[in-house]
Amino acid sequence: MFHLIRRNIAYRPVRNGALIFCFAIIASSMFAGNYILAGATDSVESGISRLGADIIVVPAEYEGKSEAVLLRGEPSTFFFDHDVVPAIQSVEGVNKITPQLYIATLNSACCYLPVQLIAFESDRDFTITPWLREHNLEPLKKDEIIVGNLIVPDKGATLKFYGHDFTIAGKLDPTGTGLDTSIFIRYDDAYTMAKESKEKAVSEIVLPEKGSSAVLVQVKDPLKIKQISEQITKTVPGSKALTPELLISTVTSQLNSVTQLLYVTSIIATVVALPLTALISIMVANERIRELGVLRALGADKGTVFKLIFGEAVLISFIGGALGIIVSWFLFILFQELIGSLIHIPLTIPHITVLVSISLTALILTIAVGGIASLYPAYRSATIEPYTAIRSGEL
Repeated sequence: MFHLIRRNIAYRPVRNGALIFCFAIIASSMFAGNYILAGATDSVESGISRLGADIIVVPAEYEGKSEAVLLRGEPSTFFFDHDVVPAIQSVEGVNKITPQLYIATLNSACCYLPVQLIAFESDRDFTITPWLREHNLEPLKKDEIIVGNLIVPDKGATLKFYGHDFTIAGKLDPTGTGLDTSIFIRYDDAYTMAKESKEKAVSEIVLPEKGSSAVLVQVKDPLKIKQISEQITKTVPGSKALTPELLISTVTSQLNSVTQLLYVTSIIATVVALPLTALISIMVANERIRELGVLRALGADKGTVFKLIFGEAVLISFIGGALGIIVSWFLFILFQELIGSLIHIPLTIPHITVLVSISLTALILTIAVGGIASLYPAYRSATIEPYTAIRSGEL
């Protein structure tokens, strides 16, 4: 029977090609929406994991800029207006903390645009120091830096920021977030750079004493992250505690318009495909009514005729769905960075199990659309009497 179904599909390439295209649009739209959500979520989780923080405390007035730095790597310079480290450390449930300084550079030799410098305290850091240990690297020495994965120069190269020379000691693994375009330097080197910038740089950078732009927090009990973050916000005036859950929620809300557009496209394609599939199935059945009548007369039962018409629609929807998913998959992999920059959202390739899951979901739903659309035509074809079919030639 499969050979007969395949032959019938190949016999009408233009008509069935149009159907395959519709089903490809349905599947690719559903796949794309879920891929973007999964990729953005994985990216945020990967970035937060790289930071090693359960909570990131930032100035409330710079919450948006903080998220832009962390998620998209948009360079920015801002600080708390007072030393918040002791107050955060005193909050019950806080285990470890480490402050960071965010400094936007001037145009650099490494990049066409300014990049984000992130200064950290070596003695209590849990972001870069563990990474150095994992890769059997020595702690950063004077004027050594660690760069994000998308920074072009490699280990050993020299970069100049605010007139101060730094040497790349290592390159971070990709995260899909703003960390990929950021550069990590020691606190001491940041203050030295700022001190020298008045004479060496085109524009001076002034850093506050005991300053911080963000304070990364590790909690004692991961189940109490939400309660501790709320307590920090209450305890430290002018602060905002960002959690992985909050950052993922921010990304999801930013993606709403994109995913809604994709889902609407999928719905429109489904609305077009349903009647189109039903109509074509009826047309095919009408054109082949004598053939179906002969099959019945030769002993084929109603179930066989039903499976023949139904199977054609299912196979067409399967081919279209598979093609749409495969093409979408390759486009996302090839143009991942471009797509992420266009929608202003960090994007990584989801885990293979997630990819398989969303692919199967899109494919099953697409096949279901084709199957549902062909039920009535298949039923009509199966229930017509052989004599009537052979004599009339139409349903």
